[in-house]
Amino acid sequence: MLTTERNITQIRPTIGEGIFLIRDVSEILLLPYSKVRYWLIEFWEGRFSKDYRYVLGSKENRSVNFYTLIEFYTFYHLRLHGLSSQKIQKLYSRLSKELNTEYPFARTIHTDGRALWYEALGELIKVDGKLQLDIKSFLIPFLKKIEFNNEGLAKRYFPLDNSKNIVIDPMHQFGAPTITGTNIKAYTISEFYKSGENIETICNLYNISESQASDAVQYFNRAA
Repeated sequence: MLTTERNITQIRPTIGEGIFLIRDVSEILLLPYSKVRYWLIEFWEGRFSKDYRYVLGSKENRSVNFYTLIEFYTFYHLRLHGLSSQKIQKLYSRLSKELNTEYPFARTIHTDGRALWYEALGELIKVDGKLQLDIKSFLIPFLKKIEFNNEGLAKRYFPLDNSKNIVIDPMHQFGAPTITGTNIKAYTISEFYKSGENIETICNLYNISESQASDAVQYFNRAA
């Protein structure tokens, strides 16, 4: 990392953190491209970038790393459950300071034995006394889809709802969806299937299970 003249820490592309274009974020998280682009410019380039610059590349070819991709997932579900953008910004700022991290939404909710997310969200919700937010309704599914490292930072993301056969792992193929436990791109399996190869042949060719091959095909069908 290096510091710019505006004292904003520039987050550089790093091996093991992946590189995701707006299109990639949209496809992995099943979010409209236009919404992802707007959030990237409005929040990660705008309101959230007071101390850190999150967006990589040129304005015409914006990209983010794995941690910011996970933060999009969190941001989306907070908005989906009725939390205003202004309150999310306050939550983001508070968590960033208390956890001393540039990626507060890519960390697990438990820190030093405290459920900081619950505490911070509860305080923000109490401000107007009107919003009723069932935090567990999105945090529990959220945690099930993400694997965290020993420091509580997101490590891998499993995009399918009921399977962990497909993984977004920045340590493999720069974060492209792969078959879990391998370096095989899910896209490769899907393309073989689309070209007319049957599941059994694909499994023998790549030494993967039928469920892994089927989930690779399902992943790209869901993103269609």
